[in-house]
Amino acid sequence: MSSKTIERQLRRTSQQIVALRTELVLLDEQWAHLSDEADTARLQSLVSETPISERTHQRAARHVEVIGQERSQLAARLGELECRQDALLDQMSGSSR
Repeated sequence: MSSKTIERQLRRTSQQIVALRTELVLLDEQWAHLSDEADTARLQSLVSETPISERTHQRAARHVEVIGQERSQLAARLGELECRQDALLDQMSGSSR
């Protein structure tokens, strides 16, 4: 692969990594907020013992679970891109010798 092609792919991969890291920070903030809400809903459900409060708690817990799954998928994708970036850097250093 030519040096210019490697550089172009490296730039694209680097941009994707930056974008995913930004998205991961946002998801972490959302997860923390929703987790607090779910804990509050759980406590309210325990205290009030009403079906409505239990549904509210279950709904909040599902939101936390979904955000957690999204975060895991995003972190996995970020890991793949970082491996790709390492491979491209290895190719670049190998082709410049």
